[in-house]
Amino acid sequence: MIQSLHLCQLIFSLNDRLFINALEGITEEQAKERHSDHNNPVNWIAAHTVHARYLMLIFLGKPSENPYNSLFENFRAYDDSISYPSLAEIKSEWQKVSGLLKDSLAAVTDKQLAAVSPVKSPIGDFTNEGTIAFLAQHESYDIGQLGYLKKYFTKEAMKYS
Repeated sequence: MIQSLHLCQLIFSLNDRLFINALEGITEEQAKERHSDHNNPVNWIAAHTVHARYLMLIFLGKPSENPYNSLFENFRAYDDSISYPSLAEIKSEWQKVSGLLKDSLAAVTDKQLAAVSPVKSPIGDFTNEGTIAFLAQHESYDIGQLGYLKKYFTKEAMKYS
């Protein structure tokens, strides 16, 4: 692993289990529920997080087929006419993409990381490495939202273990 990505890799490893822990105990019905017309439901946030993890593979030089591209193409917002995947499917895709991400982080080169990213992240570093750092933060933010909704629905906090 490239040393500059070590801390991002630690965050991704932590997020591997936090994502699953944040969904624990939430029912399929609860996963579809919205607090208001301007909040996203659990199943949208969770599928969006998996989608973003698949996108990371592009910046690491190991693109893989993203099963949720059609749900989020052109940064599509929540749409109540769309049937989002079940939590079981989302968790399964999370496990799959997490393995791909781990392998990609181990294989990426300095040259790939230094290349200009096709996406200009808001952190100001427009390399692939900068985009990966931003996506680590973005993923953690999404998991925080899921943790909040878990507490709301199940009355139990997300666990770090």
